[in-house]
Amino acid sequence: MKQTMGKVMSDQEKKSIELKLKKQRESMDHCGHVLSVLTRSAGGPKFWLRPEYKQIRECVEVIKSHPAQFLPVVGDQLPDGRIFSQSDDEEEMKPPALTSSYISAIATFKELSSDMGPILQVVTSKMTAEASSRLKKKNNIHFTHLRLRDGSNDVITARLSMHIAHDGNKLECGDIIRLNVYTPMTYTTSGTDNPQRSPAIVIHTYSKIGFSSLPHQLNPPIRCVDVSITKQIEAVLTDKDVGEIYFEDDNDDDTTDWECLVDVECTSTNRYCAKYGVSTVSCICKTDPVERIDLEVVRQYCYFATTELSKMTNSNKRNMLYWWYMTNTYNICGKGTRKEPPACLKAAIRKEYPSERPDGKYKKYIPGVKITAKSKSK
Repeated sequence: MKQTMGKVMSDQEKKSIELKLKKQRESMDHCGHVLSVLTRSAGGPKFWLRPEYKQIRECVEVIKSHPAQFLPVVGDQLPDGRIFSQSDDEEEMKPPALTSSYISAIATFKELSSDMGPILQVVTSKMTAEASSRLKKKNNIHFTHLRLRDGSNDVITARLSMHIAHDGNKLECGDIIRLNVYTPMTYTTSGTDNPQRSPAIVIHTYSKIGFSSLPHQLNPPIRCVDVSITKQIEAVLTDKDVGEIYFEDDNDDDTTDWECLVDVECTSTNRYCAKYGVSTVSCICKTDPVERIDLEVVRQYCYFATTELSKMTNSNKRNMLYWWYMTNTYNICGKGTRKEPPACLKAAIRKEYPSERPDGKYKKYIPGVKITAKSKSK
């Protein structure tokens, strides 16, 4: 009887294991199909952003962030058709090479390659809370500030966007990261048009790809002087420009002036997004495109976004995005604090979430105007 019972249990366990393996194979086949679609389709990135592929994105991100733990095995076929060998295995154990001359390229406004994000090393990491005096303490916005080293041993200041601040605060001295979505720029600590500017980066997404010890000595800070660019930079926020949040309302029927969509294009000699003490190396619409912003993430951080995303109008979404960009990139933040978004960025946001008015127009930005609670509820 005991032997029979033991056999029955063994058969049940075997069926359970076979069922689990079958589900795993089906899941792997599905992942393989999705990845195949992404690599073959011209619209691959749009497929990748679908909600149903969230689990696959998260799995891929884990693998990208811990490459030393997810190495191919000797004998595996690589994407380029090669067979992974013992020599490849030994090479993979080396820490990834840092991008050379990257920081000096930002400081001198040289053309930056967009094929692959730069690989940099964490020197220091510190989280801070930033907000105006109008914003209650419990709603303070957190940012993580980094000092990063490139392959030339130069150091740059970086700040992580608010939605990755807490994860970024876990980065340690010596961690090596690849920047995926980021905005290179130059800035002055005073926020004024000062020729003694420094290179900087706002990081929107990154991947941790390795670790190595830091050198004993780093190069002195790089300063950049570019008169043609600094002439484009406006002074930092002043008290006379303080008002309520941007707020466009497509249903508003007051006498405020309205305007049509004005599409502009940034050039190296006329960079519209170089404003408020920030001088962008490339147009922000290219380095941090509107269409890649997850509005659900923005809504979680935006203090005036109290409506579910599915119930939001396009004007609600535009206002959230104005706030998101101005806070993350230009550090103009806090309840009641606003500045007009750069013309290129404003046009990109309006094209992505167009006016729902019959005439297709948008409310003009008027500095210092207070918006009443009644107006904001529309």
